[in-house]
Amino acid sequence: MTLSIIEIAEIREVVGKLLDQLKIDAYLFEVEPKDDQWEIKVECAVDKRCWETVRLTAKKDILFHGADDAVMHQVLLDNWSEALSACIKKNSSV
Repeated sequence: MTLSIIEIAEIREVVGKLLDQLKIDAYLFEVEPKDDQWEIKVECAVDKRCWETVRLTAKKDILFHGADDAVMHQVLLDNWSEALSACIKKNSSV
């Protein structure tokens, strides 16, 4: 699979926006293409002294559509909020 720097940057931007919407206090993430899916490795603060690593996957098309399509965007938020629940601020609603 050959990807351009622009495609990788676009995926990183979409992932960053989704993680910001989940209201995670502190996080780092990496994206890596794997066949027709992307693996998203998220390291996030569970509390002031403890971090957790979560690996998410999403199809490339879903990530690209998640930027513009409200239904796909919400599906990603719902799936990721469950996987990242320990990192999400306790007093916020997604």
